[in-house]
Amino acid sequence: MVAPDDRRKPVSILIVEDEALIASYIEEVLAESGYCVAGIAASGQEALSLAAENHPTLALVDIRLNGPIDGIELACLLRQKFSLPAIFLSGLADPETTARAAAARPLGFLAKPFLPSQVFKAIEHALGLPQE
Repeated sequence: MVAPDDRRKPVSILIVEDEALIASYIEEVLAESGYCVAGIAASGQEALSLAAENHPTLALVDIRLNGPIDGIELACLLRQKFSLPAIFLSGLADPETTARAAAARPLGFLAKPFLPSQVFKAIEHALGLPQE
């Protein structure tokens, strides 16, 4: 028998992705797995507002975003302002982007396209949850 305190509390995840189809796919996958989606942001400014409002546990951040703030700069701001760690999502893997991304100290990096299982493993690893 599992005591109520032993059950995993829902993890709140902010999705930062400017491609609506990808963002809704990620939201669906996370919801089906019991994760709480703290919001979906298409820009850095929107992500900062949602982070302040909803206090998520983790952010999934696309490196390439529309607007003046890219995902790497956003991840740095989320960490500085809210102590919010990020996992990067990207189709970019060139050395310059990879070096800039590493400087933001992400908890993971998912190359697009990714499978749902890869998303779960990255989240579990980032949060130190036991992996199945």
